[in-house]
Amino acid sequence: MSGESMREVDNSNLPNRWPSRIFVLVQGVLLLLLIFTHFDFGWRARQLLWIGTTFEWLGIIGILVSASFLRSALTAMPIPKKGGKMTSHGLYRYVRHPMYSSVLLFSLGIALYYGTLYKYILVGLLCLLLYLKSSYEEKLLADTYPDYANYAKNTPRFIPNFKRNNSL
Repeated sequence: MSGESMREVDNSNLPNRWPSRIFVLVQGVLLLLLIFTHFDFGWRARQLLWIGTTFEWLGIIGILVSASFLRSALTAMPIPKKGGKMTSHGLYRYVRHPMYSSVLLFSLGIALYYGTLYKYILVGLLCLLLYLKSSYEEKLLADTYPDYANYAKNTPRFIPNFKRNNSL
């Protein structure tokens, strides 16, 4: 499924959009809370300013690079976009959801930077949400693209495994 062998999406029988909207809404709220609210419940880990900042920037770069590979198929919704094409090159060669991985890396960077329990709880909730969102999305992708099941079997969800052969 390289860029040359991508197939158009047939969205004639897509599911109800409400679950997708809820996933996107909760994800947005969690990210806004993570970025703009600061509470200290008395528990603080050591602030890892440089590591946190590095993770934040790597996350931002990962989001931008992932988006560049999706091009017109880019959407916050976990429903395949009409006319979209499956991507399995670039960062998608190493993980099935590099955008989600990058959001988690960015979020972890914020938590490491501030070192508060509140931030770590938000990252944990975001991690759970993105796992559930990606599971929902993968069912739809498997229904849309015949080759997705093989891609999913051979490519990790969020954390790349550079030791294995990623030659899809």
